[in-house]
Amino acid sequence: MTAVPAGRRGSDEPTVRQVTEDLVLVEVAGRKVLAAAVCPHRGGRLKYGRVDGDRLRITCPLHHTTFDLTSGERTSGAACAALRVVDVLPEPSGQGQNGSGRIPGQTAAGGGVPTGQGPAGGAA
Repeated sequence: MTAVPAGRRGSDEPTVRQVTEDLVLVEVAGRKVLAAAVCPHRGGRLKYGRVDGDRLRITCPLHHTTFDLTSGERTSGAACAALRVVDVLPEPSGQGQNGSGRIPGQTAAGGGVPTGQGPAGGAA
């Protein structure tokens, strides 16, 4: 499945929209995922990525590294850090803060680097 512009999509086709310089909104399979706009491998622009709506994954158009959209985990491709996933709505469990199961700004699997923090958890 390939992401298409919001104005031209079918009812169940995934879309990827740039919402800020740093974030994209991926809408797929009745879910909305707010994630980093660039691939952590080499900075590929994920708004041009391919979305697999069946497995909830996005593939970077630059070097084809694939990430799970619920956890941010790299599932294939070049070795790199996890993709920062800010929020997933709705979550299957529907529990936790803001209905997403995690606090905004925190990655799904606790991995990655939240905005404003360096790799050791200190200020960037």
